Amino acid sequence: MKLRAKFKKDGDLRYISHLDLMRTIERAMRRAQIKFSLSKGFNPHPLISFGPALSMGATTHGDYFDVVIEGEIEPERFKRDLNKTLPNGLEIVDCYIVDDKDLLSNKVKEAEYTVDVYLMSHVIDLPDEIKRFLGRDEIFIEKESKSGSKIIDLKNYILDLKMIEAKGSKVTLYVKLKISEGSPGPIYVVKALDDFLGHVFDMEKILVDRRNLILN
Repeated sequence: MKLRAKFKKDGDLRYISHLDLMRTIERAMRRAQIKFSLSKGFNPHPLISFGPALSMGATTHGDYFDVVIEGEIEPERFKRDLNKTLPNGLEIVDCYIVDDKDLLSNKVKEAEYTVDVYLMSHVIDLPDEIKRFLGRDEIFIEKESKSGSKIIDLKNYILDLKMIEAKGSKVTLYVKLKISEGSPGPIYVVKALDDFLGHVFDMEKILVDRRNLILN
C-alpha cells in the first residue's frame, strides 16, 4: 500500500539538508518497525518520495512524502507510531492512503510561504510598493541551476505577494508561487523586491516558512 504523509519541520531541524531529512525519516520508520518496500536492482533503496526540497534554514508546516509500505497499516497508526520515533522538530500531522499510480511529483503545483525580513531603512508604504513591483510587465532575475545561471521572468511564477504584518523593523510577507521543475523559491522573490526598493532588507536575516504545498 502507498501512504502520503504531511509533515512539519522546525526548531533545530530547520538546518538539516534534504538528504538528511530523508535519512531521518527512513531511520525513524525502521525504529518504529514500519516495513517499507525497497526498489529492485543492485542498489535497492526505500520507495519514499518527497515534495520539492526546502532551502537550508527554512521551516515547513505543510510538506509531504509518499512511502510504499509492505503489507497494510492504518494511516492513523502510521502517524502515531512514526511520531514516537521522530526527533523533536519533525512531526507527521496527517496521513492517508493514495493509489499506487498517484505520483506526488505530479500533484504539487503551488506553494504558500511566509517570509520574515528585517528593514535596514524605512519604507514609506510597503504594501503600495509591492503593488508597484507586481505591476511591472516583466521581472527578470538571474537564477542558478545545475547547468549554470539563466535569466527567468518571476512574473511567470508569482501568484501572490503581500505584506501580512509589520512589527518594528520586522516585516512578514506572504508569498504564493507556482511549483515546477527548476522554479524559483521565495528568496528570489524577496531579493527581487529588495532590488526594486533600493536594498532596504537585511538579506542575511531572512526566515522562510513553507506554510503549505498545494496539491491538485
